[in-house]
This record gives sequence, C-alpha cells and structure tokens, in this order.
Amino acid sequence: MTPLHDHDFHELFWVNAGRGQHTINDRQHPIKVGQLWLIRASDRHQVSARKSDGLRVVNVAFPQSVWQKVRHRYFEDQPDPFKHRETHSVRAIDVALQGELDRWSRRLDTPGRILRLIDGFLMELHSWLTPRENGGLTNIPDWLVQARLKFRGPEFLAGGTRAFAKLAGRSPSHVSRETVRFLGQTPTSLVNALRMDYLANQLTTTDRPIVELSLDCGVNNLSHAYSLFRKRFGVSPRRYRLRSRRTV
Repeated sequence: MTPLHDHDFHELFWVNAGRGQHTINDRQHPIKVGQLWLIRASDRHQVSARKSDGLRVVNVAFPQSVWQKVRHRYFEDQPDPFKHRETHSVRAIDVALQGELDRWSRRLDTPGRILRLIDGFLMELHSWLTPRENGGLTNIPDWLVQARLKFRGPEFLAGGTRAFAKLAGRSPSHVSRETVRFLGQTPTSLVNALRMDYLANQLTTTDRPIVELSLDCGVNNLSHAYSLFRKRFGVSPRRYRLRSRRTV
C-alpha cells in the first residue's frame, strides 16, 4: 500500500497483473489489468491491495514543465489530457497498447533517462490519449493483435516478415498496409522491435551469449543486432544486461 499523497509532477500508471483499489480525490475505484490511470499534480491518491490480490503496477512520473514543453513544441493546439475537470481519469487500454507501455517503461529505465527518449514517450503518450477518427489502437483488427502477441518466440522471429504474414493469415502486401495504418510502422520495423524485445527479455533472464540470442531471433549480423538494440533501448545489449543485474 502506498500512503495517501499528492505531488508537484504528473504521473500515470497501468496494471500488469492482479487487482486492487485506487483512492483518488476522496473516491475509491477498483483497479485491474487493462486500465491506464492519469494522475495530475493536484490529485491526492493512494493505491492499495492485499497480498493475495497479486497487484503489480508500472508507474511513470514526469515534471509538469517537461510535459508543457513537449506540448508547446508538438501539439499546443490540442486538448491537454492532464487538464481534465473530472475527479479522476482512467482510460481502457488493449493488449497492444499495454505492450507499448511496457516497452517504453523498459526503455526509460536507463541511467540519465536520455532526453530524446523522454520526449518520444510523451509524444506517443499524447497520441494514445487523444481520440482519433479511426479510434486509435483500440480499433486494430483482431488478426493483427493476435499475430503481434504470438510473434514473440524464436520459432517465429527467425522467419522475419514472411513468418509474420503467414501467422497473420494474410498476404504480405495486406499485412504491410494494415500494419502501417494501425500501428504506424512497417512490418520490418515491427518485427525488429519484437526481436529486440525478445533479446532484452533473454538478457535479463538467462546467461546465454548475446551472439547466440541474436541468431535465435533471426538477426545474423551481431553489429546490426547491437545497432537495433541501441536504437530501441538506448544502450548496448551488454550494458542492458549488466544494468539489470545491478538493479536486481
């Protein structure tokens, strides 16, 4: 249980597992997987759960000034989701968006928190929180959501974009169009991102050599694997592994 508190920065959290209670501005609300909570600097809140509830949340906090600078630079003419008038703000998120949030939380967990990563996260956060004509990520076709979820083991990753299209049960050209339309990235960039997520997970849970893990997920050039990993997480695979062990 966290103590009832407020602060001088904005905050958000999402639930990765379990359930619990969220008290915010003197009102109680159940929390569960599939929720994204926005906490304003003026909000007074508390998260609580019993051990048997198995609650696990991921929390990201950032100064109001940083949020305002990003808004001024990129989307000042659009509504500020942190200036809502309601007593609380919670958004429903699907599996795909939860995966994106988890990925960003790992990237942001770096020494120094590189400025471009912070800006990048807040830019994406605004797009996730701003309603769009096509409904945003919640309108992703089920076949694309399921393919993305299943395409995480080495048996698929090694096959690249062809394997992804086969898993999706659609033609490569159709998969390419829909991936760009709904996820804002090409199949190649999506596959490489999932490959690096697999590599990151293996780095923290196994002692297997980096070159072996790279081959596992279909990246045969170690230098290229390092380049892709650094682009996604801001550090080299070796430093990522060392940092995770220091954290533990």
